[in-house]
Amino acid sequence: MYTNLGDGAQAPLQGRKLWGSRARINKLHDKLVELSQQEATSVPLAELYQLGLNSTESSRLQNAQFLHGELAIRMSQRAVDLAKLPYGLSLKRSIERVSTWYAAAACDILEFPYPTTVEAEEGFTQLLEKLLHDHSIVVRSVAAGIYELKEEISKENWEDIQSSIDQMLTAFYTSRIGLRFLMEHHIKSRHRVPGYSGIISNVCKPHELAERAAAEAIELCRRHTGLAPRVNIINKTPGATFTYVPSHVQYMLAELLKNSVRAVSEVHGDEDIGEASMPAVSVVVAKGDEDVTFRVSDEGGGIARSRLNTIFSFLCSTAGETYWDNRAGYGSGAPQSKQCRTMVQSSTPALAGWGVGLPLSRTYARYFGGELELMSMESYGTDVYLHLSALGDGCENLPAKVLASPASRASSAIPQAGTYDPIHRHDAYRRRDY
Repeated sequence: MYTNLGDGAQAPLQGRKLWGSRARINKLHDKLVELSQQEATSVPLAELYQLGLNSTESSRLQNAQFLHGELAIRMSQRAVDLAKLPYGLSLKRSIERVSTWYAAAACDILEFPYPTTVEAEEGFTQLLEKLLHDHSIVVRSVAAGIYELKEEISKENWEDIQSSIDQMLTAFYTSRIGLRFLMEHHIKSRHRVPGYSGIISNVCKPHELAERAAAEAIELCRRHTGLAPRVNIINKTPGATFTYVPSHVQYMLAELLKNSVRAVSEVHGDEDIGEASMPAVSVVVAKGDEDVTFRVSDEGGGIARSRLNTIFSFLCSTAGETYWDNRAGYGSGAPQSKQCRTMVQSSTPALAGWGVGLPLSRTYARYFGGELELMSMESYGTDVYLHLSALGDGCENLPAKVLASPASRASSAIPQAGTYDPIHRHDAYRRRDY
């Protein structure tokens, strides 16, 4: 079992300060802990859609008043969740830093006067914009903290706790998606854009989203490897549109395509012959009655079947080695390097190696009741299927799988370690109250 890891139980909150000697946060310490124990409020997609579609000064003020209380609860939940992580994770520098960011954000909201005027709503919206920007490197920072633990223990001990780590990170990122969704939607609802309600678009064109993601992946691949294969977009339902959040689709497709173009470039790339020698990556797009599906296919050498059971685990990369594995490795106890801290703080997109792209993309897909599936043929290539649930007509008459998805329920605290079922079917996943 675990060496020096305890039993994985979460640390009790009573009698200890969660954020050290930070005076401003500790002044509100008990309030943050109290808020973290309250239930967050689920917000129907149809209501959010109407807010952005028919935004008025009155409706925005009413929503700001709701968010003033709701975001303080959700920020406090994220801060406390991270501050009481098991296995000593809450003491890792990067995790402490992110927990403190969320605690400080909750304090910012609590200290901002309850908005009662249009001018106050505008000031509150500006605060939300600042908080979104400040939290832009949370994903990398949390990954760095998890890797600090991975460095300290043996490979066997890591494998013992990896499923629990995956569950905790999935729950954390699912809650983070919902938190950022509420903030971004309120900010974007200020401006009316044809075809949009806040960050929701009712005229998403799947082939155009695929084209933009392909351009991003190709540019990154050329920047990092000097070469990139073609990406062919095959649209099986021309003219199709659907209601969704374009930024979510863009993120997921870009992550999948970065994996594919990198793999093809590594297996087939030859600077003497050039890009023409490489087989193209293909993206087939089809819209059905229930889903919009993207199939990303490459001839990048595939993935060994023995690795497929961990391919959606955090800190596991299709690049073979993660960025972290290029450092000291399991059980080294090596401190974080200056290079690591610089990489975490950088806003420069990475081609591969962080070990979060696939699991986080699946979390985004499942947030609205979708799914991400991978099939591979070792020594040949990989097919990835991204299924996205169309969000009805203006987010009305939502399919059952969307109503059962995390998006239709409120956030909850990260589950206690040791409750993870490694054989987690999607139906079971959807029933969990994340």
